[in-house]
Amino acid sequence: MTDVSSVPAQRSIESICTIGGTKIPSIPPIPPDSVPNLESIRRVYDIAFAPGLDKLLESGSAKWFGREGFPLLSADRTRLGSLLAYLTLVSNHSDATNENATLASQEARVTWGLLELCIHPEHDGGEEADKLARRCRALSAILTGEPFSSPTTSIADFVHQDEVEPELKASALEKQLSGRSEDFWKLVEAAAASQVVPGQGISPAEVRQCRPLLDGMENRDIIYSIMLLGSRTSGNGDLTSERELAKRFLESQANGRATNQVFATISGMALRAFAL
Repeated sequence: MTDVSSVPAQRSIESICTIGGTKIPSIPPIPPDSVPNLESIRRVYDIAFAPGLDKLLESGSAKWFGREGFPLLSADRTRLGSLLAYLTLVSNHSDATNENATLASQEARVTWGLLELCIHPEHDGGEEADKLARRCRALSAILTGEPFSSPTTSIADFVHQDEVEPELKASALEKQLSGRSEDFWKLVEAAAASQVVPGQGISPAEVRQCRPLLDGMENRDIIYSIMLLGSRTSGNGDLTSERELAKRFLESQANGRATNQVFATISGMALRAFAL
């Protein structure tokens, strides 16, 4: 049985994306006067990535990645080139998509690069993007072992305060679900912030507080499992059995049980992050 009682030291997102023994595909620069076939790229983005990204970070009815992500992607030649390299690998390995480690590694790089569109410095995505950016940074901190600090205020508190958006009437159930989503992610951010020393692992006590808010949602089960793998122990086997179950769950997600490509990719990244 794999030892899941310890947490590896700091690791980079690139190392987490990369499966051992694979090579990073060459990504030729896109000349400024060259315009790729954005319509075909958008179809891939809209079908394979945006829905899963929105579900992972729970953008709710805003569907931020579906509505705001592609314009940012199309203006970013580096991310666009990475996606084109991925699509080239897909076309070259159409008969062995799930077995090609180089393809899986590039898929992870693309997925994470797209996830970070919400923290793109050039966008003015408002409070929704700021909220998603905090969630993305918290997940990154848990995966990499980097310390995380959650600001008490954001730029949106100052820049967007004069903008008045029409209020949408929400049912009592919708408000309750939205509130539980906010509560869950605040606890995730608190758990990420509990890792004061780089590579130390997050607090098991903080992780436990998230459990009552999982609500049977696949993305939260994945996030919770990642936090279990990234939690520190006191040397007495604390959370060890749950961590083993989390490992098995993420393995099943990465190996085809996940309901979308983004969930499968993030699950695989988590297993590599904690060397499981």
